Amino acid sequence: MTLYLLTLQPEGFKELDLPEGQSYADFNCLRWSGDSKLADWKVAELTWFTNEFSQSNDQDGDFLKFRGGAPVVTEKVKTLLSPFVQNYVEFLPVKIADETRYILNVVCVLDIMDKSKSKFKIYSDGTIGPCQHAYLNTSDESKPILKVAGYLPRIFVTQTLEKLISQEQLSGCLLRKYVNP
Repeated sequence: MTLYLLTLQPEGFKELDLPEGQSYADFNCLRWSGDSKLADWKVAELTWFTNEFSQSNDQDGDFLKFRGGAPVVTEKVKTLLSPFVQNYVEFLPVKIADETRYILNVVCVLDIMDKSKSKFKIYSDGTIGPCQHAYLNTSDESKPILKVAGYLPRIFVTQTLEKLISQEQLSGCLLRKYVNP
């Protein structure tokens, strides 16, 4: 099975954050490790994030980076993906001005990394650090979107979702075929 790595486009698109003075902990946005957040979710008011790299002509995309660590998607993305991913993600509502968007919380986490074939960061003292490039064993095609245990927070999609996202020309994300090391 072919997996595609879903990443957010880093340049040319706006980013979102909580307003100054609000905490990620207050809105349950600290860890995106596949745990359900729906039961305790509080709708957050997000703001457009700006820093020295932000440009006035940065675009609003269908997928946007939330500085709290997860993608934010539009209603269009939610409507398009919902029939395919309903058991594998939570669409957590957030407000941006008068618009509702959704944090994409992927709750499907599979243990498909072969640690013996994966590449890990090795520090100068010999300590093994985080995985830099995971070797992924074949996963179940019925899971169209997933995360990999030990290789968080990366999001993977199957060819079906890759084609759908590409055909609809959804903006703000890159889909690259994942190749094992």
